[in-house]
Amino acid sequence: MKVPDNLLFSLFQEQDARIRKQLAEKSLEISTGRKYQSISDDPSDTYKVLELKKDISQLSQYSKNRLFADTTLSYVDFNLGKITDTLNLLYAKTIQAKNQVLQSDQLMSIGELFSASLMSLLDRVNDQLGGNYIFGGASLTQKPFDENTLDYKASTEGFKVWLSDNLKVDALLNGAETFGLNVAISRASFSSPATNFNTSGTLNISVGNTLINVNYTTNQSLNDLVEVINTNHSSLLQAKVSQNPDGTYSLMLMPVDISKEISVSDTSGGDFDVGTVDFYSPNVLQAVKRVGEKLSSALYPDDADLMLLQRAFDRVSFRRSQVGSVLSQVKNLQPLQENLTDNLNKQKSDLEDAELSQSIMDYTRYRLAYEALMRIITDQRDMSILRYLR
Repeated sequence: MKVPDNLLFSLFQEQDARIRKQLAEKSLEISTGRKYQSISDDPSDTYKVLELKKDISQLSQYSKNRLFADTTLSYVDFNLGKITDTLNLLYAKTIQAKNQVLQSDQLMSIGELFSASLMSLLDRVNDQLGGNYIFGGASLTQKPFDENTLDYKASTEGFKVWLSDNLKVDALLNGAETFGLNVAISRASFSSPATNFNTSGTLNISVGNTLINVNYTTNQSLNDLVEVINTNHSSLLQAKVSQNPDGTYSLMLMPVDISKEISVSDTSGGDFDVGTVDFYSPNVLQAVKRVGEKLSSALYPDDADLMLLQRAFDRVSFRRSQVGSVLSQVKNLQPLQENLTDNLNKQKSDLEDAELSQSIMDYTRYRLAYEALMRIITDQRDMSILRYLR
C-alpha cells in the first residue's frame, strides 16, 4: 500500500525536529559543560544547585574571616610575646635595684631604661595591621592608648568575626581588658606607713563575686591594716604598703587569682574615702611608669613594685595563652573548611555539570540517527527534505 507523500513528509518533519532538538541540546551541553541551561529544565535539581551555591558563598566568607583572624591573632601573639619579654627584663632590673646597694645615679639610669621601655611598650600596644589597631577592639581606627595619660581610649568590645554558623572569635582585642591589671591602689596617701589613721572607716572589697568588708580604726596604721588583711584574707588577696613616686605611701591590694577582678571603695567617711574613686587600677603601661618614676627619683623599689610588675607579666602571659588557644582553634578550622568546600563543590558539580563523555556519545548517537533517518527517506521515496521542497 502506497504511503501518501504528505503523511510521509509529516512523519519526516516530526522526526527531523526531534533529532535536531536533541542534537542542539547535546551540542550546548558539550560547549558549556552544563547539564541544565535554565531553571525550567529541572526545577528540583536547579533549586538544589542554588542552595549549594549559597552555602559555598557563605563558606567562602567564613574562610576569608578565618584567614583574617589567623593573620591578626598571629600578629597579636607576636606583640604579646615581645611585651612579656620587656616586662621580664624590667622585673629583673627592679630586683637588682631593690637590693639597696646601687647609688642614686645607678637607680636613675635604670629609670631611664624604664622610660625607654615604656615608649617601646606604647608602640606595641598602639600597633596596627592593615590599618586596624590590633588592641583597639571594635574601634578599628581609634588609637587605643593615649600617649600622655596612658589611658585606654578605644572600644571596650573586641572586633568579632564569624568563622562558622555558631562560632565567632575576637580578631582585634580590647586593649583595656588585655593590658588591665587586677590591682587596686588607694588614692589616699600617708607620709609614713607607721602613722595612725586620723579617721576610722570600712573598706568594701570585691574580688570576683566575693565581697569583703575590712574595718580600720584610729588605733591602726597602714602597716597594721596590711597585716590584718593578709592574716584574715590571704587565700583571696594580698595587701602591700606601696611607696608612691612622690615618697608618700598607699595601700595596694591584689587578688591571688590572676583572672579575678578587684574593686575597692570606702563610703564610710574614713581616711580612704577621698572622692568618687577611692582606689584606681593601673594598666600595664601605668604600672611600668609608676616604678620607672620612682627609680628616676632615686627611690628604691619595694615589694609592692615587684608584686605590681609580676602581676603585669602574669596578666599579659595569661592573655597570650588565651590568644594562643583561640589561634589554635582558628588554624584547625582550615582543613575542615577546605574539605567542606570540596564536598559542596562536588555536590554542585554532580548536579550541574554535564558528563562530557556521555554527552559526546549521545551527540554521536543522535547524529547517526539523523543520518539514518535521511537514508530511510531516500531509500523509500528517493527523496530528501530538500528534494521534496523543490
